[in-house]
Amino acid sequence: MSNGKTEKALMVKKADALTSLQKQFVDNLFTPGTTHVQAAIDAGYAERSAHVAASRTLRLAHVQEYINACVAEAVQTHSIRALTQVAQLSTSAKSEYVRLQAGQDILDRAGHKAIDKSMVAVRGEVNVNIDLS
Repeated sequence: MSNGKTEKALMVKKADALTSLQKQFVDNLFTPGTTHVQAAIDAGYAERSAHVAASRTLRLAHVQEYINACVAEAVQTHSIRALTQVAQLSTSAKSEYVRLQAGQDILDRAGHKAIDKSMVAVRGEVNVNIDLS
């Protein structure tokens, strides 16, 4: 529980290091289909120099840290939805194959992945003769 609050506080702290223009630019980047240039224009950068402003802004360390924090939060949020969807598929999908794959995916993520390879132990002696004549 506190981990989510800690991450949120860290993200707020990182956001405080940005100017309002930089924060709006980064927030615009998370709009589906938005390019860097369009995100800069929508944030309020001059249209003529939006591509330069976007490039320079993205190179700033504190901006990159804020982007990483936003990405981490988005991944966390979407991973919960994805897990819910996979769990639903494992019980209610019409296809038996889909239910099986969803169940296997859940087990894999829980650390109960099926063994990919097997090892064969041989008792006794193994002799190999190579005749080079």
